[in-house]
Amino acid sequence: MNLFFSAAVVLFCTAAGMYFSKRLKEREGQLCAVLLFIKELTVQIRYTNSKIGDVLKEASTNAAYQKLCFITDCSVISENDDFHKIWSEGVKKQPFLDQRDKELLFALGERLGETDADGQLSFLELTEAMLSAQREEAREDYSKKSRMYRSVGLLCGLALGITVL
Repeated sequence: MNLFFSAAVVLFCTAAGMYFSKRLKEREGQLCAVLLFIKELTVQIRYTNSKIGDVLKEASTNAAYQKLCFITDCSVISENDDFHKIWSEGVKKQPFLDQRDKELLFALGERLGETDADGQLSFLELTEAMLSAQREEAREDYSKKSRMYRSVGLLCGLALGITVL
């Protein structure tokens, strides 16, 4: 019976380490998707002068943005709905992003559609630069910490498993 509990503790701790490692990778992936969306949004505003709602509906069909809650939530709004509120709620639901990432996305949602095209393009450029820096930070975090999380999870599991025996 102790062997069973020992094995369960090892598996649980290892899984916890894997989960924290995966969180780091997911953050990086989501920031890459957000940056891709910002580039697409910049092109749409600059060259086609499309409405934000139309861009979001089109983006929601793109497989690259399926994990971004705020895009999928905003793609189904009607003209009577408050775009900024739905965007904010979608950003709040977004898993794996840091609070700093979410604050940049909140600010982006507040600015979209509020100014002329040049103002929006300038803000998108600024947001893209800030998110690029955060993506690089996320990439470094993953390369530095992911192996550590997996190793610590396994080692803690082994230590606790031996203690249980």
